[in-house]
Amino acid sequence: MKLYFNPMTANNIKVLLLCNALEIEPELQVIALNKGEQGGNKFLAINPEGKVPVLQAGELLLNESNAILQYLAAKHQSTLWPSDLIEQAKVLRILFWQCNYFNAGVGAFAHRKVVMPFWGFAAQEVDVEQMAKFSKAVSALEGFLANNTFVATDEISIADISLAAFFIFTDKAEMPLEEYPNTQAWLKRITEQSWFRTTQTYLNNIVSK
Repeated sequence: MKLYFNPMTANNIKVLLLCNALEIEPELQVIALNKGEQGGNKFLAINPEGKVPVLQAGELLLNESNAILQYLAAKHQSTLWPSDLIEQAKVLRILFWQCNYFNAGVGAFAHRKVVMPFWGFAAQEVDVEQMAKFSKAVSALEGFLANNTFVATDEISIADISLAAFFIFTDKAEMPLEEYPNTQAWLKRITEQSWFRTTQTYLNNIVSK
């Protein structure tokens, strides 16, 4: 099994988190986004959309990070993908919401303050418009967590992993979470997971080089 990825972006980080949670070690092929490798003919033959991550498992070539999460969790019969149909629907609701609304709201913090400097560009401040998107996204997350221990149900799932990837650089990105106690409590539960700490250490080592 081979994973084409870039370790600095959230959609790729979520797959790393799951691999560590499942204790599987795919062959990793880094695609340097800052060097345009995603647009090269060799990679476009793998994914014509020119995006990572892409999972290659036998004859299967699977892109879209949340689809990869569901495939791997189900393949390995992990409780991170629940067996109950209703629980699955709750998880899928969060995954679709994350794709449509959460990325644009929260992803900019780490991208502007951590990823861009790592790629050799100047760090960028988060403007008022972006801050409004952040507040809207995290306020919605706060609501999801009002009656649940985790984002979809009371059990940890790939929905939590999908969102947790956006918070792996919380401190470095100076994310303002003070007004969101449910999110802070959830994030504390996530950061206590060994697979989160392993992934975070791996990424911090890359950033500090």
